[in-house]
Amino acid sequence: MTISLSSSGVNSSHRCPIAIKLLLVLVILVPIELSFNVGPLFITLSKLSLIVTTFMVLPRALVMRWQAYDWLFLMHVVWSCIAFSLIYDPARSIEQSGTYILEFLIVYLMARVYLVNISQIKATILFLFAMAFISGMVAIPEAFLKERFIHDFAKSLTGISYFFSNETRMGILRAASFFEHPILYGAFCASLLSLIWFISSPLQLLWKIPVIGFATFLSASSAPLMMLIMQIWLLLIERVSRPLKNRLQIIGFMVLALALFMNFASNRGIVGLIATITLKPSTAYARRNIWNFAIDDVMANPIFGFDPSQWTRPYWLGASVDNYWLLISMRSGIPSLIFIFASILLIWVALSRRSNGEVLYENLKTGWGLTMLALLIGGATVAYFGKLQPLFSFYMGLGAALANCAMSSTTSSVKPDRSRVAYNYSRFDHGRSPSPERQTKFVVTVESKINRGTDFVSKDIKQPTYRRSLSKVPK
Repeated sequence: MTISLSSSGVNSSHRCPIAIKLLLVLVILVPIELSFNVGPLFITLSKLSLIVTTFMVLPRALVMRWQAYDWLFLMHVVWSCIAFSLIYDPARSIEQSGTYILEFLIVYLMARVYLVNISQIKATILFLFAMAFISGMVAIPEAFLKERFIHDFAKSLTGISYFFSNETRMGILRAASFFEHPILYGAFCASLLSLIWFISSPLQLLWKIPVIGFATFLSASSAPLMMLIMQIWLLLIERVSRPLKNRLQIIGFMVLALALFMNFASNRGIVGLIATITLKPSTAYARRNIWNFAIDDVMANPIFGFDPSQWTRPYWLGASVDNYWLLISMRSGIPSLIFIFASILLIWVALSRRSNGEVLYENLKTGWGLTMLALLIGGATVAYFGKLQPLFSFYMGLGAALANCAMSSTTSSVKPDRSRVAYNYSRFDHGRSPSPERQTKFVVTVESKINRGTDFVSKDIKQPTYRRSLSKVPK
């Protein structure tokens, strides 16, 4: 007999929280043209919702148990805001800081405080997959008919225009779907591969993996395709290395040795080599020069960085910085980059040390680790701006939530109200609860009588507040 201690909230604890769903819908499925201006401020619907959500998230965040990686993440945001105040004029620094707090810190805290058990985390990943599926469906006519229907329709409603380069590759238009750039859309779709792989059945994988692969292909971008292929290799390595003891340490040592070899064997360095993995040689050449010129400016301004639009470059090289980690160093200094890397590392360590043998939890840990590794390497070839900046922060918050969530899929991290579950056992002294062993023996006795047909408590025992019926049991 299953006993329910609460008459409400049981089913909802297994679903993706409504606040998380609303956030993901507004961030992913609302094109940038559906925005408005308030004086000098450009307000998107996702920013507006995050302003409201802040008043619900902060009270929860203040009472949660902060871990070292939470503090490092907060230090990254604080350091970035200090850098903005030193680099820009007061008006722009307030705008930049406010946007970064909303899209980075608040999004992280939302995932951190709202996802409290592994069932909610799994449901959230499935909801992300639904968002990728919808985005992919929109990208199909966009890629093959070579028309940006969604953005054109949104522009007709608000009059706000956003520039897109209508470049074609492999015979299709580089689809952007709801995103600001094809590479952002592709990176979002590719990032879900490992997470979906570890929470889906073999039958579900037969259609989910092709959906992710085809949706990523429609972006016709090298960085998302590289992230996808890299995850396939990582999944293969994970499968083959299962019999090995201490495989994480072994694989980590091999990856570190390979990275050091690539760094010293090439004059481009490991980051420079990754940045040159592209579909077009001209793109590889541009990214290599971006790294070579911009890194000199970073080393000249290592503490708080400088205005990224003012980096030293030849006249023929555009101002775009196709490297997220380089961009962070440029706009807020090397310490800011160290804080965020250290936060990710400590989340990894916390996950590796926490285990209860439950298959779903172990799979979620592995899936998140491979996804984050793909995002880290992908960040060396693309800047996570627009919709992908809050999504990257959300992935970090999801990992932190996974490191702190209830281990069982049926357990909530919310403490029960003891006054509602303090049963009145008439067979024991009033005001005192029996030991757990005697409680178990007593419940088994009641169950056996019910199974024999005794109905003296059958009417009441089915109710959520059955504790009153136990006092009617004859001695």
